[in-house]
Amino acid sequence: MAPDTVHVFDTRVNGKKGPMHFDVMTTDEATALKLAKRYLEGLGEADVSVTMKECQFCHSEPLVMFSAEQQREFREQGGFILPLSA
Repeated sequence: MAPDTVHVFDTRVNGKKGPMHFDVMTTDEATALKLAKRYLEGLGEADVSVTMKECQFCHSEPLVMFSAEQQREFREQGGFILPLSA
């Protein structure tokens, strides 16, 4: 059974075009870093360094608060990204 709680990792990095801010929604630090790096690579920002300094645990939320698509991503990929304004 999939966990019903999502940990929110507030992530702030500096990309080629300036500051970037997004939340990584997952269950643990290792997965948060993996998803953050994959997300940045997909944006053409593969050179941006992401450590627990930039990707910090913030709080937890119930999984049911998120859309069916986000819940599916969480179960299939271990988490999902919420882009935010920098």
